[in-house]
Amino acid sequence: MIGGLYSGYLFYVTVRTIVANADLPAIPVVQLPSIRAPEAVAEEEIEELEPPPVLPEMTAVPGQAELVYQPPVAPASAEERINILLVGIDRRNGESWAYRTDTMIVVTIDPVNKEAGMMSIPRDLYLTIPGLGEDRINAANPRGYSISYPGGGPSLLKHTIETNFGIPIDYYIMIDFAGFQKVVDTLGGIEVDVPRTLHDTMYPMPKPGDPYAMGTVHFDPGLQSMDGERALQYARSRMSTSDFDRAARQQLILLAIREKALKNLNIVTKLPSLIVTMGNMVKTDMKSDEMLELAALGPQIDLSNIRQLVIQKPMVYGYRTPSGAAVQLPKWDLIHAAVADMFYSEALAPVATAAPAAPMPTPTLAPDDIQDLARLAEEGARIAVQNGTSEPNFAARVAAILMEQGYQVVEFGDADRLDYSATVLVDYTGKTFTLEKLIEYFHVSPENVRHSPNLRSQIDIRIVVGQDFLTLP
Repeated sequence: MIGGLYSGYLFYVTVRTIVANADLPAIPVVQLPSIRAPEAVAEEEIEELEPPPVLPEMTAVPGQAELVYQPPVAPASAEERINILLVGIDRRNGESWAYRTDTMIVVTIDPVNKEAGMMSIPRDLYLTIPGLGEDRINAANPRGYSISYPGGGPSLLKHTIETNFGIPIDYYIMIDFAGFQKVVDTLGGIEVDVPRTLHDTMYPMPKPGDPYAMGTVHFDPGLQSMDGERALQYARSRMSTSDFDRAARQQLILLAIREKALKNLNIVTKLPSLIVTMGNMVKTDMKSDEMLELAALGPQIDLSNIRQLVIQKPMVYGYRTPSGAAVQLPKWDLIHAAVADMFYSEALAPVATAAPAAPMPTPTLAPDDIQDLARLAEEGARIAVQNGTSEPNFAARVAAILMEQGYQVVEFGDADRLDYSATVLVDYTGKTFTLEKLIEYFHVSPENVRHSPNLRSQIDIRIVVGQDFLTLP
């Protein structure tokens, strides 16, 4: 469920608080993990499905100074779009920045159309690092430093994303864990609606003389107040879940930071001085005036125009390399289609998937009259669309149709499983008119309409699209 939390707001929050504080941990088809974290997927779950793709043999280029590359050319409609790479690393104060990247999120902002998006990249994604051959993407930063790549590790990481994903990266912001904690604490803490219990008995808690000590962290479901330390624990924990699940939680954290930052707008004016005080916690190629300029866009971007995406299954699949390393191999046709949808909209046609897309059902009831549209707008129900079928990109396609009809879709992506025979609607906040319209449109039977009251929920109605919707006339 990747769909409703992206860059504009996010960057606003990140930049202000980042520059105010620093590290943001780590978020198409379009598959966006929902604002409520997806079901856990065991990170060690390896599928021996097929051999890794044959990637070009590449060797390190001595003295990388002569290594020259051409960034991908963006469509004309993307000229005004700004892409920022947010990077979080496990680095202690005073240490080198040449660490593997723990979190990678590309934030995209369209200042003209007031839209934004956020894409989380899994750290174990196995791809080609320009000039160095195949490796996990999180190795690009330290290897960039080790070969004295122009601009260092962050520059090589930007180049790696540009060449593999086909999107230009304008800026990067790299933050360590201490910086992230300071961001949250400077804001006075944040509130996060935890969707499910999180219990991790192997969370890193280094102590003097024992840098590898482990401890237990626990989070109950519901609205939780978190200071910087607790927020970092929630964003970083992974032993009891997966990297995909963690990426979704990191997006929850970013959303909470955004909301708190919007309540403390005076922080924006303090960005330059905060950057100076945080100089040893944050590293960026963005100037202070550029940060302020972008941060000012935050309030102009409506939440409904912010999308989120996590690169996860089925866009990747587990594989064990000949050396025994567990990695995630990309399915580039699905990834590029999702990237095109998020970063280029109609300017770039999605890459065709292996199998032709199933025809969409013809709408039998659409809120196409003024009265219905007015009532939908008045309720303002925030809708999450989840694909409960094996049909690729289905959540994105259903979300697009609903938005054309006046519904406010803020998330879309895969459900907890892909074998739902019937569509299910979950009502959290009692938006009755919208719910009734959706029941009619999706032909949902009464037993598949569930009510789960939660007035603090960040979405109002969740739609899990089942196989029955594919067969509607």
